[in-house]
Amino acid sequence: MYYLLTESFKEQHTELVKIILEATDADKIYFLGSTLKYRRTESIFMTDAPSCRYVGHYYVLVLIGNGQGLNVIQDKIENNCRHFIPVTAIVLQTDQFNQWLIEGHQFSQTVCRIAVLLHGKKDSTPEISNAELNKTDKESICNQGLNMVNEFLAGADLFRIREQNKMAVFMLHQATEQALRAILKITTGLYLNTHNLDKLIRYCSMVSYTVADIFPKDNEKDGRLFQLLQKAYIDSRYKKDYIIRTDDIILLTDKVRNLLEIVKNVKPV
Repeated sequence: MYYLLTESFKEQHTELVKIILEATDADKIYFLGSTLKYRRTESIFMTDAPSCRYVGHYYVLVLIGNGQGLNVIQDKIENNCRHFIPVTAIVLQTDQFNQWLIEGHQFSQTVCRIAVLLHGKKDSTPEISNAELNKTDKESICNQGLNMVNEFLAGADLFRIREQNKMAVFMLHQATEQALRAILKITTGLYLNTHNLDKLIRYCSMVSYTVADIFPKDNEKDGRLFQLLQKAYIDSRYKKDYIIRTDDIILLTDKVRNLLEIVKNVKPV
């Protein structure tokens, strides 16, 4: 399916590359994948309607030189692409990516071996086998992630019982962050240092279609709940006007427990 998408993507990649290069002087741009959406309408006038499938989101990897702020460049790329098509951009320094490649890092190896290069010079990929080491590492990451998520959940329950809702939601933010990082690291080998849950969810959506469903944002109620969790990392500790109700804490706790089940079912490969 990935290669079928890249064929249909050819008509759009020129414009997408142009937009990205306007945001940063990228060394390389890789196409990592996309989100497919389906639309079907039936009515009394058209009972046998065809289905329409279209791409609603792209994932790209952008490699840049040293001295540029990765998060700043990522936000600039995504904001510039928004008028064309929604994009999630992973931005890494070229030197770091190449070092990972030499070390046999799963993420770099997979990208160079499979991903379509949209911009830049294609280099040969060194074949370095450390599959057994990777598997051992992933099992350890999974166990550590499960332990941390469970501990933060226990902390959230304790603070909720003590009616300290701000600290409870902070614990839930930490549990969510650790769960998402574990999913991403186990499945792709990639670790990204960010507290932004929206970004982590979008990254994990490349490997798990159920993650985004746990935190939907397509209506006011769900959007408000996610924003309370998203802002909890800073606002719950430092802003006096941050308020969250106990019933919201309970709803968010259920969501984090659902996310924990996904982590449990992620299998190291």
